[in-house]
Amino acid sequence: MSNATPQPTRQIARQSTRYKQQNPWTQEEGQNSGFSLAGTFPHKVRWQKPQNSDRKVEVAEDEEKGEAEPAPQVSAANEQGDQQTPHSGEDSEETAVDEDDCKFAEEDVESQSSSGRSTPKKRRLDAFAPNHTPAGAVVERSDTKELPPSERPFNEWARLRIKFHRPLAEFLGALIFAFIGCGGDLAVVTSQQNAGTLYSTYWNWGFGIMFAIYVAGGGSGGFINPALTVMLSLFRGFPARRVPTYILAQVTGCFVGALLAVGIYLDHIYHLDGGLIPDSTGLYLYTQPKPWVSAATTFFTEFLGTAVLGCCILALGDSGNSPPGAGMHAFVIGLLVQVLVMSFGYTTHGCFNPARDLGPRLAAMAAGYPTSLFTASNNYWIWGAWAAPMCGALAGALMYDLCIFRGGESPVNFSYTRYKLEGRKGLRAWLRQAGYL
Repeated sequence: MSNATPQPTRQIARQSTRYKQQNPWTQEEGQNSGFSLAGTFPHKVRWQKPQNSDRKVEVAEDEEKGEAEPAPQVSAANEQGDQQTPHSGEDSEETAVDEDDCKFAEEDVESQSSSGRSTPKKRRLDAFAPNHTPAGAVVERSDTKELPPSERPFNEWARLRIKFHRPLAEFLGALIFAFIGCGGDLAVVTSQQNAGTLYSTYWNWGFGIMFAIYVAGGGSGGFINPALTVMLSLFRGFPARRVPTYILAQVTGCFVGALLAVGIYLDHIYHLDGGLIPDSTGLYLYTQPKPWVSAATTFFTEFLGTAVLGCCILALGDSGNSPPGAGMHAFVIGLLVQVLVMSFGYTTHGCFNPARDLGPRLAAMAAGYPTSLFTASNNYWIWGAWAAPMCGALAGALMYDLCIFRGGESPVNFSYTRYKLEGRKGLRAWLRQAGYL
């Protein structure tokens, strides 16, 4: 029998290679996307000693020459064992997402926009050029020539989107989350529970966060929650510089999603109440405690509910625990949110997410609801919808790391003495680089 590759397989392979050549910024399958609620979190080395950039790395000889690779020395093995090993595709300073920043946004975008060049950044050793030479060889390629604007593989919007793909993904995920959740709540209240019951609204928010993570998980991580964003930055090393941008995108997405839901149900709202009444339909947009519930009960309802959410999120993202199977994280997190809203939502309508309250609250004000909704229940939106979930997420993360997590990226497990030592070294290095020392 002939071992030749079937014609359809060769044709598919050629089409795939041609597509990658014409779309150099397309992510490859299986590429590590870094921090994401759609999968386990990467192990990140934090507060580490500065690496010696002048260290020489020995390159193994070609196996075709018949030379065996020398065994690693014990000292080298001990040095490697003392260091944390990041996930595949991730360096010690940043996650794999940061590598994508440098590779796509900084190198490709700037070079393409300035000179119109299409330059490959890496080549596979098992791939071959049309002249049967290894693609890994350093040779001049025809795709390094300057391309006219009409032949460039991407337009201006594609290049702009690559630079801002994380905020855009977080915005879209939050929009879908708020649109589904607020739309389901308004359907129940305007139909006077003929189109559903209070029980069905719990499922709306659960499935809303599930679809939001499926949409944004590969782009931004699909956090959709400022409390979880801050928690992952403090306890798992998510880059702190991205936290303000993520929170802004989350609040903006929830604002737009809720505003779209209000626009769809505006006629039903006027038919029900004859106007925009905060104590009627407004309560189904943003969160508000029951009038007879004390402030302490309200605060700790949101605090403990978000603590459970944060603890479970870290457990689901811990590769050393028992995470769900591939593609199941978003579904399980959706069930988690649904259960939390079902268990504690009667008191405060189940916020556990500052953006889920502030975004729809701003949308309600933009739609014409009175501004008194911001001062209701003694400014509940500040201490109940923001302060309580923020503190609760950090408390839940602290409990999980105290009881279960063994990774060195958590401040719970890191030596405080070493933290001060490495912090001083980093400060001196920064001052020396800035010219102050």
